[in-house]
Amino acid sequence: MTAATLKSLAQSLPIDPLEDSVWNQLAKYCQLAWDWNTKINLTRHTTAELFVQRDLLDSYQLSKLLRPNEEVLDLGTGGGVPGILIAILRPDLEVALCDSVAKKAKVAEDILKNLKLNVRVYPISVKNVLAEDRFDSIVARGVGPLPRLCGWLKDEWHKIGRLLAIKGPRWVEERGEARHRGLLQGVQLRRLVCYPMPGTESESVILQLARPSSPFAGPQNESEDGDH
Repeated sequence: MTAATLKSLAQSLPIDPLEDSVWNQLAKYCQLAWDWNTKINLTRHTTAELFVQRDLLDSYQLSKLLRPNEEVLDLGTGGGVPGILIAILRPDLEVALCDSVAKKAKVAEDILKNLKLNVRVYPISVKNVLAEDRFDSIVARGVGPLPRLCGWLKDEWHKIGRLLAIKGPRWVEERGEARHRGLLQGVQLRRLVCYPMPGTESESVILQLARPSSPFAGPQNESEDGDH
């Protein structure tokens, strides 16, 4: 895997030009993650094309929504997406990762060590992480449906500024279920970004969930996007 290959594949995607040093780090991440993937199941995206079209595109879109110097937690990081990629793309951020599966947390630590990135890894659940620390943003991709995410955070919203969740076309149904279960009471949900999922007819969206009093929340009378 070379940085030039990744850079070439990204040219057709909505990704702004990146420094060569960033591409080199991304290429090194791929090699490290894919080597580990032969020992422990981390990802199905084991080609340069899938990495760029799925992992990098999602992480890049997330990174653009984060304010300077935010403290960010990647919930259920698995192989380090999106957290490690965000740390590469946005070195100004203070990024941390959590995964309650200890062996995956160990893999993330090894990848970070090899990339020489100063990123903390919590081998515990997000509830236990939030018992220790607070974060501006929690980011999540592929961890579970909205009702599950909201269930984990239902008593923790006061400890975070917002949740940014990457979702597919089923997000509207998931939102309906979360509402039905009362998990969105006191939480404002907004669709911030929508972009095509390359190679498919589907779209990816990034949802923001936050208390109305959060500095990230929109106007109180702002309706949820996707209702109509």
